[in-house]
Amino acid sequence: MPKWEYKAERLAGVQIDNQLNFLGAQGWELVQIIHQPEETYPFLCILKKRLEGYGAEGYD
Repeated sequence: MPKWEYKAERLAGVQIDNQLNFLGAQGWELVQIIHQPEETYPFLCILKKRLEGYGAEGYD
């Protein structure tokens, strides 16, 4: 079973697609976006990335 690393990133609405594409190029997958309009960076993005050394069936 794969193992995942998770992180949260706060992003601005301006060019959010470019920011997410940049994170995706680093291996991060978007799990969820939470919109918090009262914040300076209103989009809280939850991301995950497969840990190296773990494949679909366990260790690679």
